[in-house]
Amino acid sequence: MSQASIILFMVSLVGICFGDYILSAAAVTLILLTPVLGKGGLVSLGKPVFSLGIFFLMVFILLPIATEKVRLSDLTAHLRNPLFFLTMATAVIISYLGGRGVAFLQQPYILFATILGTLLGVLFLKGLPAGLIIAAGVISVMARFI
Repeated sequence: MSQASIILFMVSLVGICFGDYILSAAAVTLILLTPVLGKGGLVSLGKPVFSLGIFFLMVFILLPIATEKVRLSDLTAHLRNPLFFLTMATAVIISYLGGRGVAFLQQPYILFATILGTLLGVLFLKGLPAGLIIAAGVISVMARFI
């Protein structure tokens, strides 16, 4: 069993212990795909899987519009609410940081630290794995001052 498989197996067990079955399923999927695709095949999966993940995230974001939970008339009613604009500005900043984070994650130690931090946040704080890219983006900005 390879070092990567052992780590993924441990991640899967931790996920099961904490009731995060999606994390466990992802780790097991990678364990099972490794002998079939090899390292090179897994590396080539990276970009399409990332794009597919972004696609499903966008579907999730747009679902309230499709189900009419959010309507154009609701939008105009909230244009006087300062929280509306604060939320929109925050989303713009976070999207920018996410874009920076993807490039910054190319550094192995940054990738490793964000993976560990994201796993800890998901398992112990009931967070979501979206933090990995944003964390890398925040650090990419902060790194200018270090």
